[in-house]
Amino acid sequence: MTDKKTISILGAGAMGWAIAYLISSYQRGQVKLWDRSPELISWAVKTRQNPKNSSPEIIMPKDVLFLTDLEETVRNSDLVVLAVPSFAVREMCQKLARFPLPPILMISKGMEEETSLLPFQVAEKILGKKDILHLTGTGYGKEVHKKIPTTEVLASKDERLLGKVKSILETDWLTIETTTDLLGAQLAGALKNVMVIGIGLACGSKENPGLKAKFIKEGVREMVELGNALGARKETFFGPAGKGDLELSADPLSRNYKLGQNLAEQGLDEILDGLKKKGITVEGFHTALAAHLLAKKKGVLLPIVEEVYNVIYGGKDPKLAVEELKKVA
Repeated sequence: MTDKKTISILGAGAMGWAIAYLISSYQRGQVKLWDRSPELISWAVKTRQNPKNSSPEIIMPKDVLFLTDLEETVRNSDLVVLAVPSFAVREMCQKLARFPLPPILMISKGMEEETSLLPFQVAEKILGKKDILHLTGTGYGKEVHKKIPTTEVLASKDERLLGKVKSILETDWLTIETTTDLLGAQLAGALKNVMVIGIGLACGSKENPGLKAKFIKEGVREMVELGNALGARKETFFGPAGKGDLELSADPLSRNYKLGQNLAEQGLDEILDGLKKKGITVEGFHTALAAHLLAKKKGVLLPIVEEVYNVIYGGKDPKLAVEELKKVA
């Protein structure tokens, strides 16, 4: 991939929008941005802004094309960025299976609830593709315009792709590390979301850096435990894709942390109703079940994952779960 290739981004959420903005701002390629919402695309065409984005400062460059036709979006593309939540990956792959496709870059952090498959495993199964990449790490999302120095991890089993896609994404403020441990990179991001729910549940609204640090240490240990059972590399979970992402996400402003807090204070039905009304996706919610089932299948004990699962799916009293979590820390 050389300069000015065509990059198709599927999903105009915070990360899809941010990647489109980054690539087009640095003139690394012609960007086509697709979303299933005609209203969103219509608004973006008129204003170059995302009505769902909490950062109105991110105004998309004029050469970015906004589309609702999926076939037109992926046609003649050199890279497809799949920027949809993990629970929507299967549906999108089924739609994409009708078209010839270039390499796919994934960014969703989660597991499929019914199968415990990671996003790349779903894509491999449906599309029969091996040229899949994943971008993960401490993230930039809604603050991409601020150019805050950060590090992301780009993973792929196909080593030749790493350098080519890295050159499209890396900037003077965004450092891209590469790895061929695609399994570990996606597993770290998926488990991170569940760990953050657990931290939010245990720590609540009170700032307790010491307790949070203990949970982060335990969270990384659980990542390594399950990763080892699946064949991932230990070092992946101690880098930006694992510990780095967990440290940044264990913040009261993150969706998963807020869910954990709310579980300690509200009924589950009330929480779910509120999320539905606001159209908010919390990846760790679905992943808690998938991670629980996968850990059980592999005979691995993951205390934080178990307590989050017990509260969300087992009806356990959150106060009792907090007591158990604090024993772990």
